[in-house]
Amino acid sequence: MADTVRYFMEDMVPELDDLEERGYFKKAEIKQIVKKRTHFEYLLKRPAAVKTDFLRYAEYETKLEELRAHRKAITGLKGKTTLADYAIVRRIHLIYERATRKFRGDLRVWLQWLHFCRSSGSTRQISRVLTKALQLHPAASGLWSYAAAWEFEHNSNAGAARTLMQRGLRMCKTSQQLWLEYFRMELMYAHKLRTRRRVLGIDDSAVATQAVTQQNDLEDQLNSAEKDDQAGHAAIQVVLSGAVATVVYKSAIQAIPHSLDFRYSFLKLLSQFKFEGIAAIQQAVLDSIHTDFGDTEESWKLRAAAATDSAELPSSQAVIVFEDALTIHPTGRMYSLYSEYLRDCLSQQSAAPQPQDDQLSPEQQATAEQLLQLYKRAYEAGSAEEGMLLHWPHLALQAGQEEQALQGAAAACQALPASSAVWEQRLSLQARHATLQVCQSGEGEQAGAMVKAGRQLESLALQAVAAVDPREADGVCMMAFERLTALGSSSKRLIQALVHRLTGLQKGPLRGGMGCVAGAAVDMTRQLQSLPAARKLCDSLLTIPSPGGSFFQAAISMELAVMTPETIPRIQRLFEAGVGSHGTEDHELWLQYAAFEQQHLKGAGHIYWRAVKALESPDSFVSACSGA
Repeated sequence: MADTVRYFMEDMVPELDDLEERGYFKKAEIKQIVKKRTHFEYLLKRPAAVKTDFLRYAEYETKLEELRAHRKAITGLKGKTTLADYAIVRRIHLIYERATRKFRGDLRVWLQWLHFCRSSGSTRQISRVLTKALQLHPAASGLWSYAAAWEFEHNSNAGAARTLMQRGLRMCKTSQQLWLEYFRMELMYAHKLRTRRRVLGIDDSAVATQAVTQQNDLEDQLNSAEKDDQAGHAAIQVVLSGAVATVVYKSAIQAIPHSLDFRYSFLKLLSQFKFEGIAAIQQAVLDSIHTDFGDTEESWKLRAAAATDSAELPSSQAVIVFEDALTIHPTGRMYSLYSEYLRDCLSQQSAAPQPQDDQLSPEQQATAEQLLQLYKRAYEAGSAEEGMLLHWPHLALQAGQEEQALQGAAAACQALPASSAVWEQRLSLQARHATLQVCQSGEGEQAGAMVKAGRQLESLALQAVAAVDPREADGVCMMAFERLTALGSSSKRLIQALVHRLTGLQKGPLRGGMGCVAGAAVDMTRQLQSLPAARKLCDSLLTIPSPGGSFFQAAISMELAVMTPETIPRIQRLFEAGVGSHGTEDHELWLQYAAFEQQHLKGAGHIYWRAVKALESPDSFVSACSGA
């Protein structure tokens, strides 16, 4: 190991002397460089070499080269090129070469080497690196597209780029990325040829766009165009019209026939180019979609996307396509795709400056009205999905149509009565509307308005509790309690309905869920009615399976807040009921029980041993007791 390291270090002597003679580094800095390189060389010669050592070594040398170039620019050193000007770059290439010999299967090392080649301007080296990398990683589609892009963009060699693409596709037939890059390259090549002919003043009037359907002689013309870019007038016409890209597309969908998203990617690429022949290629893509996928909802979406005009939001052509689609497929999915398009248009319009922060612009107002009408049509057709029904009231409020927002929320509950989300939205809107009505009423009428609003909201909450599955009704109940508490309503009927719905259910979760709702009901009853009423509610909830651990936490906290010697037995009963239901998992309740026994009764030893036996994982409980 030492002999090899010494050989490498001795090989550095000429370049280090030249770096010092040219004034790039001082003698002390040269010593530091030698010390650092020696350290890295020993790391690289270890029996179990680590990839990060090679990369750190290359990073150090890269920063060293940047420092040398910076000092050269500052000092203005001129003259013929010497060893010091290229030695560090050459050494970095050597480090990467050694790394790829050691870790030839790691594609990231090859990519970092390629990145350094481009950043350092090592144009000859990059071709060698790409050749070696492709020999070892023929199935890496990214390498093939990288190599083709290098030949096409840097070397301006379309023939070599096309050859690389075709070789890559033989190795990676199902690589969507490679097919798309090949398609894009052919479009760019056609665009470059057109630009060159226009600059040279060559008359393009005779260059008619070839119809994509003329496939009888297209393959022969394409082959001749690939062999020689100047192969004749017919081949030039094919290339200029973009028909080569059409052939690439047809080959791509033969290799990957069942992906609709893949074909949409071709449409998005085509939207980036504007020259004669693009429309024909786009139509060929749409025709293939219609042929292979028929009148599916997704295919109609792609047709609408192809018809979209970015200068017009929403595009009248896209709207026509969606309307035609709805006549054939009045399904929830089709309505959803249509609404997604209009929502995207609305969000793009929102990027423009607004007259006021709380108002929609005229363009947004028109789009919002169109979207609201679509939601109403979807509801009336029985095809509205939950996302549409949830957005309907929200958009109506944005458009300043509160009545329509309430109507939309009511319609959503009728369409999806078992959805907790739509009921939560309706309760929130109803509470907002009730608050506004109370605020608008006169001073002497506010009390009566609040009572009326509370009754209406409680009646709506009762409908929600009756319709929604109790296991999913926690959000609805919590929102109802919050809004009713704000209006000062006791919600007795809602609590009774809640207890009735909980009867017969299995034990609830340790935290959250209906246990949290039951705890909130106890707190609400205590605040708006009385402590005896809250205790009565607790007793009724104790007769059914536990709604959840949060209920016991709320009930015990309420009793501890008003504890007297007479209530200690009641608190014990609550603790016993809690550990009886959740004692196998709730170590916090056991800790609270032990602390209560220790403080107010004879001691907590028996509680400790009961908890250790009952808990499935008593480690947290034991450590907490030990820390105490």
